[in-house]
Amino acid sequence: MLIITSLFATSCSKSTTGQPYATQKDNAWSRNACGAFSMAYYLAETNQISSSDVAKTAKKIYKKIKFDPSAGFGDYSDPFKIIRESAQYAGTVSFKMNLSAPQTPGEKLMKMLFDYVGADGSQFEDITDLGTALAQDEYVIEIVVPRAGVDLASPMNNPLHYVLTYWKDGTLYTLDPARGKEEPRQNFIDGTTTKWSFCNSGIFLKK
Repeated sequence: MLIITSLFATSCSKSTTGQPYATQKDNAWSRNACGAFSMAYYLAETNQISSSDVAKTAKKIYKKIKFDPSAGFGDYSDPFKIIRESAQYAGTVSFKMNLSAPQTPGEKLMKMLFDYVGADGSQFEDITDLGTALAQDEYVIEIVVPRAGVDLASPMNNPLHYVLTYWKDGTLYTLDPARGKEEPRQNFIDGTTTKWSFCNSGIFLKK
């Protein structure tokens, strides 16, 4: 999980034979490596690595995508480094979010955060809804707030978390590095599993 107090198959048929995958562990190197695990899940789901290699692949990726120490953001995953690292594993990589008209608290939070860090709007593709923007043969390393509410009054105090989301048989599924197995994305919206606040933003990958 990324805490902002320190800020920040090539077809429609997805592989599930390797699930449940390795997961993040508290009090270990993987505690803040949700971005790296989401990338490793993408590689496993697209059959670029075996399911048994998820943990060691995530560990290698994590070393490459952590914020630089000089940035002062701790051992969290830098989304722009995720984009650069993902380029070698996907044919197209793009960062998409609702820039022009954020509506939900999560969307507003992302706009506030990226304005805060001085991100250039040309680095993002403007979308209104993640599910609508995501193609059937595409994946997204999605950014979410892993709790039901968003504190817009103190934006830097919200937790952020990376997960892997994709379409499967007409349903959006999410692979959470805390769990290692896919569940319908709706389960994290309606509280079936737990309730998150969605930001409609993330790094879109297409092999």
